Amino acid sequence: MPFNADAVTLALMALLAALIIGIVAYAVSARGRAGRRVREAATIRAAIIEYFRRSGVQVAAECTTIEPGGRYIVMVESEPMKRFRLSHIIEMTVREHVRKTCGVEVDKMYWRFPIKEAGQEAAGQAAEKKAEQTSDEYINEGLEHYRHIPRPEVTEVPWESFEQVSSTGRDKDGQESK
Repeated sequence: MPFNADAVTLALMALLAALIIGIVAYAVSARGRAGRRVREAATIRAAIIEYFRRSGVQVAAECTTIEPGGRYIVMVESEPMKRFRLSHIIEMTVREHVRKTCGVEVDKMYWRFPIKEAGQEAAGQAAEKKAEQTSDEYINEGLEHYRHIPRPEVTEVPWESFEQVSSTGRDKDGQESK
């Protein structure tokens, strides 16, 4: 049986061409899936913001997915409101709205309710005026409690006084005296 190098070379070239075509097809499909995920995340974000806007609440939302082909994770940020006290109930209706609107399942929702700190006395007075003007009683309750919290005072103590306080009530063996 004679060995034909041209036939082997031709077979290897055909195999290499098929491999390159397969790699290019995989890269194009992966890029298409990534683009679809980005578009779906933007659609979910817009649907959630619109859902809350209709109820008169302004929120910020972000949407992402971790695993390929996985469900989406949504992060919602809003100022603290009494109506969000039971956010897990609202979460169920938001998930249902996203499923109906976008046709996509939301796996998890995370909520964030930042409270702006009043660092100075003037800012505290401004917060009092704002609390009086704010119509949401939940944030008013929180600000009222925040005003009466005492500020901690920290001072330095010399090492000798620490040793004196730590050795008070102990005899020379280190045992507590009665």
